[in-house]
Amino acid sequence: MNSAVSHSASITWQPRNQLVQPAVALDADGRLNKSTLLRALSHAFNFPDYFGENWDAAYDLMLDQVDQLAEPALWCFSIEDTSEVDESDLADWIRLMADVCAYAESRELGLRVVIYSDAEINRPC
Repeated sequence: MNSAVSHSASITWQPRNQLVQPAVALDADGRLNKSTLLRALSHAFNFPDYFGENWDAAYDLMLDQVDQLAEPALWCFSIEDTSEVDESDLADWIRLMADVCAYAESRELGLRVVIYSDAEINRPC
């Protein structure tokens, strides 16, 4: 994972009331942290049982998802406004997604990530 990438035009934030299709919830039980973020990716993208539940393993498995794209994709995620957010872990997740989007772009595959949330958090992208 390239930690130098922190911003991506492929990642946008939208208010939750604009959510019109299913989205992957990044939080669970009122919390958003590394564990909930990795669990959300694992469930949404059907990671194998041997997934090591760390950022590098998630990055590798997300690249596999990109390699399987046959057409442009929109990946939607959500965060409840009442969730307690670990902003450092969220920033790590956003860097991961920015790197995945950059990889998709390098392979000329259209990938956009939209995060739907009204939460009062520092939005690093």
